[in-house]
Amino acid sequence: MARTGKLPALLSMALGLIMFAPSVVQAQGPGPGQGPGQGGPGHGQAQSDPLAMYKAVGADEGQLGQIRSAVKTFEDESRARAQQMFALMKEMRGLSQQADPDESTVLSKQTDINKISSDQAMARTKLMLAVRKVLRPDQKAKLVQQAMQQQGGGGGSSN
Repeated sequence: MARTGKLPALLSMALGLIMFAPSVVQAQGPGPGQGPGQGGPGHGQAQSDPLAMYKAVGADEGQLGQIRSAVKTFEDESRARAQQMFALMKEMRGLSQQADPDESTVLSKQTDINKISSDQAMARTKLMLAVRKVLRPDQKAKLVQQAMQQQGGGGGSSN
């Protein structure tokens, strides 16, 4: 009986983690047309200007336009993945409420959920790399230094 009680809790936790993913994206900086405060909590200037971190490292309007475009594409794809994830989690919840769910169905559903989660993580990494490709070497170094300072890791170079 304790085993079936754990499944809904695990599903709730997984859903919470999935829902957290979009807020991580917003910390990267939302696309054009999105309002203030989208830079994520604790990001100071980023709360009113999602591109503040890129402006701070000297990105010009051309670079900012490329970054906006990459972020918008990422967000559009992330929304689609989130919708898929929501549908899968709803199906999984239904399965978890069955007294004796089909094992292969549950495992298959979990595999699908894992794939979407993995695809989202890969997309975040690709976005980070795409943004870095837009920046000059000196801007990349400043961005990394800025990120380390925000994370409390200091601002020194490891080179």
